[in-house]
Amino acid sequence: MNVQPISDEQAAAIAEWRYEFPYEWYDTSADPRRVELFANPARRTHLRAVVDDDGELVGFFNFVPEGHEVRLGLGMRPDLTGRGLAQPFIAAGLDYARREWRPRTFRLWVARWNERALRAYRSAGFREVRRSEESRFVEMERSA
Repeated sequence: MNVQPISDEQAAAIAEWRYEFPYEWYDTSADPRRVELFANPARRTHLRAVVDDDGELVGFFNFVPEGHEVRLGLGMRPDLTGRGLAQPFIAAGLDYARREWRPRTFRLWVARWNERALRAYRSAGFREVRRSEESRFVEMERSA
Protein backbone atom coordinates (compact mmCIF):
# COMPACT_ATOMS: atom_id res chain seq x y z
CA MET A 1 0.00 0.00 0.00
CA ASN A 2 1.16 3.49 -0.82
CA VAL A 3 0.38 6.72 1.05
CA GLN A 4 0.23 9.83 -1.11
CA PRO A 5 -1.20 13.36 -1.18
CA ILE A 6 -4.95 13.20 -1.59
CA SER A 7 -6.52 14.40 -4.83
CA ASP A 8 -9.80 16.27 -5.16
CA GLU A 9 -11.31 13.17 -6.76
CA GLN A 10 -10.19 10.91 -3.90
CA ALA A 11 -11.51 13.34 -1.28
CA ALA A 12 -14.86 13.49 -3.07
CA ALA A 13 -15.02 9.68 -3.26
CA ILE A 14 -14.30 9.32 0.47
CA ALA A 15 -17.02 11.85 1.29
CA GLU A 16 -19.49 9.52 -0.46
CA TRP A 17 -18.54 6.37 1.44
CA ARG A 18 -21.36 4.76 3.40
CA TYR A 19 -20.76 2.15 6.07
CA GLU A 20 -23.20 -0.54 7.18
CA PHE A 21 -24.77 -0.54 10.63
CA PRO A 22 -23.36 -0.02 13.22
CA TYR A 23 -20.44 1.64 11.47
CA GLU A 24 -22.53 4.32 9.70
CA TRP A 25 -21.34 6.63 12.46
CA TYR A 26 -18.10 6.84 10.43
CA ASP A 27 -19.81 8.20 7.31
CA THR A 28 -18.25 11.55 6.44
CA SER A 29 -21.74 13.02 6.08
CA ALA A 30 -22.43 12.18 9.76
CA ASP A 31 -20.17 15.00 11.00
CA PRO A 32 -20.03 18.55 9.59
CA ARG A 33 -16.34 18.80 10.54
CA ARG A 34 -15.55 15.77 8.39
CA VAL A 35 -17.60 17.19 5.53
CA GLU A 36 -15.55 20.39 5.72
CA LEU A 37 -12.28 18.47 5.96
CA PHE A 38 -12.88 16.56 2.74
CA ALA A 39 -14.66 19.36 0.85
CA ASN A 40 -12.19 22.18 1.50
CA PRO A 41 -8.72 21.77 -0.09
CA ALA A 42 -7.27 24.32 2.35
CA ARG A 43 -8.23 22.02 5.27
CA ARG A 44 -6.64 18.90 3.72
CA THR A 45 -3.06 19.86 4.60
CA HIS A 46 -2.30 16.59 6.41
CA LEU A 47 -4.89 14.38 4.73
CA ARG A 48 -3.39 11.54 2.68
CA ALA A 49 -4.86 8.85 0.46
CA VAL A 50 -3.86 5.20 0.72
CA VAL A 51 -3.86 3.30 -2.56
CA ASP A 52 -3.09 -0.30 -3.44
CA ASP A 53 -0.51 -1.49 -5.97
CA ASP A 54 -3.02 -0.88 -8.79
CA GLY A 55 -3.64 2.71 -7.68
CA GLU A 56 -7.11 1.93 -6.30
CA LEU A 57 -8.19 4.00 -3.31
CA VAL A 58 -8.09 1.91 -0.13
CA GLY A 59 -8.52 4.57 2.54
CA PHE A 60 -7.13 7.70 4.07
CA PHE A 61 -5.12 9.06 6.98
CA ASN A 62 -5.41 12.45 8.59
CA PHE A 63 -2.06 13.15 10.25
CA VAL A 64 -1.93 15.89 12.88
CA PRO A 65 1.68 16.49 13.97
CA GLU A 66 1.97 18.13 17.40
CA GLY A 67 5.44 18.37 18.89
CA HIS A 68 6.91 14.88 19.13
CA GLU A 69 3.56 13.24 18.49
CA VAL A 70 1.43 12.50 15.45
CA ARG A 71 -2.29 12.16 16.06
CA LEU A 72 -4.07 9.92 13.61
CA GLY A 73 -7.47 9.85 12.04
CA LEU A 74 -8.04 7.13 9.47
CA GLY A 75 -10.64 5.28 7.50
CA MET A 76 -10.79 2.35 5.12
CA ARG A 77 -13.12 2.02 2.15
CA PRO A 78 -16.31 0.37 3.45
CA ASP A 79 -16.22 -2.68 1.17
CA LEU A 80 -12.66 -3.47 2.36
CA THR A 81 -13.33 -3.44 6.10
CA GLY A 82 -13.30 -6.74 7.96
CA ARG A 83 -11.19 -8.44 5.27
CA GLY A 84 -7.84 -8.66 7.06
CA LEU A 85 -6.31 -5.54 5.52
CA ALA A 86 -6.06 -3.50 8.72
CA GLN A 87 -2.45 -4.36 9.59
CA PRO A 88 -0.84 -3.50 6.24
CA PHE A 89 -3.06 -0.41 6.02
CA ILE A 90 -2.07 0.85 9.48
CA ALA A 91 1.59 -0.03 8.88
CA ALA A 92 1.63 2.00 5.64
CA GLY A 93 0.30 5.06 7.47
CA LEU A 94 2.69 4.74 10.40
CA ASP A 95 5.68 4.26 8.08
CA TYR A 96 4.69 7.36 6.13
CA ALA A 97 4.33 9.44 9.30
CA ARG A 98 7.72 8.22 10.61
CA ARG A 99 9.45 9.38 7.43
CA GLU A 100 7.55 12.67 7.23
CA TRP A 101 7.58 13.90 10.86
CA ARG A 102 9.85 11.56 12.87
CA PRO A 103 7.52 11.42 15.88
CA ARG A 104 8.15 9.67 19.19
CA THR A 105 4.51 8.74 19.68
CA PHE A 106 1.37 8.00 17.69
CA ARG A 107 -2.03 8.73 19.26
CA LEU A 108 -5.58 8.02 18.10
CA TRP A 109 -9.13 7.81 19.41
CA VAL A 110 -11.58 5.06 18.57
CA ALA A 111 -15.26 4.63 19.36
CA ARG A 112 -15.51 2.60 22.57
CA TRP A 113 -18.05 0.20 21.04
CA ASN A 114 -15.91 -0.57 17.96
CA GLU A 115 -14.30 -3.83 19.07
CA ARG A 116 -13.11 -4.64 15.55
CA ALA A 117 -11.06 -1.42 15.38
CA LEU A 118 -9.82 -1.80 18.96
CA ARG A 119 -8.49 -5.29 18.10
CA ALA A 120 -6.80 -3.98 14.95
CA TYR A 121 -5.08 -1.14 16.81
CA ARG A 122 -3.95 -3.45 19.61
CA SER A 123 -2.50 -5.80 16.99
CA ALA A 124 -0.64 -2.81 15.52
CA GLY A 125 0.96 -2.11 18.90
CA PHE A 126 -1.39 0.54 20.28
CA ARG A 127 -2.41 0.41 23.93
CA GLU A 128 -5.27 2.06 25.73
CA VAL A 129 -4.25 5.09 27.75
CA ARG A 130 -7.69 6.44 28.62
CA ARG A 131 -11.18 4.97 28.68
CA SER A 132 -13.80 6.84 30.62
CA GLU A 133 -17.48 6.19 31.10
CA GLU A 134 -18.42 9.75 30.14
CA SER A 135 -16.58 9.60 26.81
CA ARG A 136 -17.61 7.50 23.85
CA PHE A 137 -13.97 7.19 22.80
CA VAL A 138 -10.94 5.21 23.87
CA GLU A 139 -7.62 7.03 23.60
CA MET A 140 -4.77 4.83 22.39
CA GLU A 141 -1.07 5.38 21.78
CA ARG A 142 2.06 3.60 20.73
CA SER A 143 5.69 4.54 20.35
CA ALA A 144 6.86 5.40 16.90
